[in-house]
Amino acid sequence: MNAINVKKITIQMIVYMPMILFIASSILLRNKLHYLTYFTGGYFLNIALNSILKLIIQEPRPGNDMKALEIGIANGERISFDKFGMPSGHAQTSGFILVFMTMVFNSPKITSFYLVMSFITMVQRYVYNNHTILQLLVGFVTGGMFGYLTYLFASKKMMGCLKLKPDDNCMV
Repeated sequence: MNAINVKKITIQMIVYMPMILFIASSILLRNKLHYLTYFTGGYFLNIALNSILKLIIQEPRPGNDMKALEIGIANGERISFDKFGMPSGHAQTSGFILVFMTMVFNSPKITSFYLVMSFITMVQRYVYNNHTILQLLVGFVTGGMFGYLTYLFASKKMMGCLKLKPDDNCMV
């Protein structure tokens, strides 16, 4: 295997990093079915949220010709959400997974692994001119907040409805 093929495989792995992290997380959560269910639902809702935010904000990627994009929007051409870069979908997904997995496992090893993978993903997206630093940061923070909210929702559902116990008339 020559250096060009290794570089190509490495870049493709990083492009698919959110899916790789999703699979790794699903394996880690296999014995925590409640959290796995909320993680899976939250993962897909997070992707939908990213698409909606991109269509609302409509900030182009750094490599897009802003003038051509504005003309297309003004003429009512159908512009796909992937033409927009704000917020970064890769960063948002990485942030979601990092925070959710950190909250569930509370393990420095797991947190470190997801933090490193998220950082590598975001550096790759910046180096290859897919996103600006601001687009990456907004995506990462948005995903992290959504991951935290998903975890809180899952934890509350797991805990159930707490009620005060009736007094048993115990004398001390």
